[in-house]
Amino acid sequence: MRPDNDNASPAIVHFPRRNILSPVEASAYLGIRPLLLNAMKWLRCGPKAITINRRRVYTEDELRGFRNTLMSAVGVAENGGAYRLLAAGERAPAADPLITLLARNLVWRRAILVLLWGMMALGIGIDLILF
Repeated sequence: MRPDNDNASPAIVHFPRRNILSPVEASAYLGIRPLLLNAMKWLRCGPKAITINRRRVYTEDELRGFRNTLMSAVGVAENGGAYRLLAAGERAPAADPLITLLARNLVWRRAILVLLWGMMALGIGIDLILF
């Protein structure tokens, strides 16, 4: 077993036809900040994560599917335009404004929904206690 501070380990673990990314790498892949990815995890509205050795990781296929789902909601295609798959040596920009706006909208809608349901449950609980 490797120690936690092992800097020799690769950033992406390669499995046959699957790439596994850490949360920081996943947020860079999507073009959003890691805090926004964590907010999506807490609200359960982000890409599906898997757990390996108690660490949350994301598959590249899941991230690509999540990104395509966000973009198809507003009618933007991945290929043939400004949004395309990157070549092997090409780096993505630091932040993708479209994906950032779509992810913030998703988090905002889910937070409002959770807040309203929580207020409703609290009201019912108070009502049951008082009467």
